[in-house]
Amino acid sequence: MFVLRYDDTILAAQANVTAYELDRANYGKIFFKPKRDPKNSWTFPVVTGHKYKVHWANTGVDFDRMQID
Repeated sequence: MFVLRYDDTILAAQANVTAYELDRANYGKIFFKPKRDPKNSWTFPVVTGHKYKVHWANTGVDFDRMQID
């Protein structure tokens, strides 16, 4: 899973938002935890009041259900 900081101030500072989104160097990479607590999950800290763009790249993931806690 990939996480991109997506605050309004960051986007406003970009000359080209699409180029910012496409640059893989701007993303943090979160690894899947298959057998830990919580089980079968991605976990990462977020800061309240900030925006993030989260996606799974070109993995072909097709969710029937997703939960964010």
